[in-house]
Amino acid sequence: MSKRPVAFSRSRRRFVQGIAAGGALCLLPGWKGSAQAAEQSRNVPVLSGTEFDLVIATHDVNITGKKRQAVMINGSLPGPTLVWKEGATVTIRVTNRLNEPTSIHWHGIILPYQMDGVPGISFPGIAPGETFTYQFKVQQSGSYWYHSHSGMQEQLGMYGALVIEPAEPDRNQAERDYNIVLSDWTDENPMTILAKLKKQGDYYNFNQPTVGDFFRDVGTQGFSGALAKRRMWNQMRMSPADFSDVTAQTYTYLYNGHTPS
Repeated sequence: MSKRPVAFSRSRRRFVQGIAAGGALCLLPGWKGSAQAAEQSRNVPVLSGTEFDLVIATHDVNITGKKRQAVMINGSLPGPTLVWKEGATVTIRVTNRLNEPTSIHWHGIILPYQMDGVPGISFPGIAPGETFTYQFKVQQSGSYWYHSHSGMQEQLGMYGALVIEPAEPDRNQAERDYNIVLSDWTDENPMTILAKLKKQGDYYNFNQPTVGDFFRDVGTQGFSGALAKRRMWNQMRMSPADFSDVTAQTYTYLYNGHTPS
């Protein structure tokens, strides 16, 4: 699930399809009015301050015309954008209403390891019906994201954006910030997808090299060059078409939880 700033016009109702499979968080830097701007970015909820209450639960969704169940934070997909301030101490109470353990990992955040949210490493996880309190001092600023580190919950919708405002005013002021979360959704059970990939790594990739491609390479690289090219891919156990393991065959790409149209 890569994160880099991306400029995006709010007036556009479509975005370019063909994003690499996996969630992606894209937040424009600049801090003036970030919470207000986030509210205007396709209505993703925004929570700011130093105390937060997050509830993890399943909810029915209909993204592709089929009713499915998602794992959401405060009933939102993606989860609420959390706005912190560099230097502040934040307290985040996370309540688990699932029938399985859960967790939240603060991706890229500098904090005590006990607060990192990785079950089996930094803490045991959050058991069903329990509330875990994360508390730490914010030591940085920038655009980040948070997500579940339990099972396939991230693939089912459990992720959100983090905006950390700097302690000092930004030298490069912007009139408005746009918080954009690019992600993907599948109507398949994510565990089923994983099982298919373990059996056949290119299960979702239909753009396979053909005999015609081989003769075209012979024409441009020679017979030995065409063979060497294929030998290289075979040694890596990959295909030239292996841009991503999971494609739009099963993924629908989302912009702040909305489909491209």
